[in-house]
Amino acid sequence: MSSIPADLLPQARIRLAALELFGLQGFEKTTIRQIATRAGVSPGLVIHHFGSKNQLRTHCDDWAVEVIEQEKMLLTLGPQPAMDDYLAQHPELAPIMDYLVMGLREGSDISERIYDRLTETTERLLVAAEENGLVHLPDDREAAIAFLVASSLGFMMMGRQFATRLGGRELSDPQIATRYGLVAAEIFTHGLFTPAYMEALQAANTETPGDGNERPRNPDH
Repeated sequence: MSSIPADLLPQARIRLAALELFGLQGFEKTTIRQIATRAGVSPGLVIHHFGSKNQLRTHCDDWAVEVIEQEKMLLTLGPQPAMDDYLAQHPELAPIMDYLVMGLREGSDISERIYDRLTETTERLLVAAEENGLVHLPDDREAAIAFLVASSLGFMMMGRQFATRLGGRELSDPQIATRYGLVAAEIFTHGLFTPAYMEALQAANTETPGDGNERPRNPDH
């Protein structure tokens, strides 16, 4: 049974139907007819509004990232509300997460689009948060932002395993999401490595040839 509200306009119903089906069964297995049936419209109306299944997927990509961008704006405004209240107020996030995870698993150009869009979004939000005194970025800002996005997307793909490990079913379970949010905030705020270990890591990665610390070479190379 479709979870799409009947009072949405046809274009919004089509978009949500496509988002849910792409997230549940993947792009290739989803047909225009299935999307139309789920949205309660004709297949012709789907084509009328979006042109093709590929164009509809691109529209879903853009819309999903825009929703995430709006939610991430909280980062630039200060502390976020309690996770269980937040998820209850934003039920649209669950199908979006499923959609993004499926897109990443399918690979090809869709995963590249998701990564590129989220990298651009994350950079804008972190710059705004930095200006508000909420975060500070490492010297290599480009690598830091790329790392944060890659880590977040990788975590999304392993979210179910993470939830199971903590006694839940889905990452969106309020208790699981709360534990994730708090431990992530603690690690990002206080760090994991000691200053001495960080100094050792930096030293190990700034060695130059001729300083007496280079590794012995294989004589066959």
